[in-house]
Amino acid sequence: MEIRDQLIRVGQKAQARVGDYRDAFIGVARRGALQAADGVTAVRTPARIVAEAGRRMNDVSHRYVARFVKQQLHNLEGVLVDGADRLSRAAEAKDLRTLVAEQAKLYPASRERLGRDLKATWTLTADTGRELGSIASETYAQLVHGVSVKPKAARRSVRRKKAATRK
Repeated sequence: MEIRDQLIRVGQKAQARVGDYRDAFIGVARRGALQAADGVTAVRTPARIVAEAGRRMNDVSHRYVARFVKQQLHNLEGVLVDGADRLSRAAEAKDLRTLVAEQAKLYPASRERLGRDLKATWTLTADTGRELGSIASETYAQLVHGVSVKPKAARRSVRRKKAATRK
């Protein structure tokens, strides 16, 4: 056998090996691409669930902020009315004893108003917390257990009217 024939044979073997490596590499690349495609497809549903939960949480937070600002304005108005009343009575007081007595008369009403305002703020915060917790629980159930949960309607706090008092 001549050297030329041997070189041709070695070249053919090398080409066969390169072809085998190329085919193996392409096979691995294809399997990887298919796995990636399957992974991306599998993420579509959880991504929709998370996006919907984010939208719902956004709605709740916007509603909460609007209600919270309204409540804080109400609280501020109460403080201003109390302050104006205290200043008026202080201006009308003829002596220190009258000033102290008049200011002391205002404490129960101020304390009651402050209690109502704090309770309203706390109720608002608690309702919002429950609503956000519900969204989190429903989203968890959908993602982990595949349970489809229909979102509950937002719970509205009901303001009770004071019973009429006899004078």
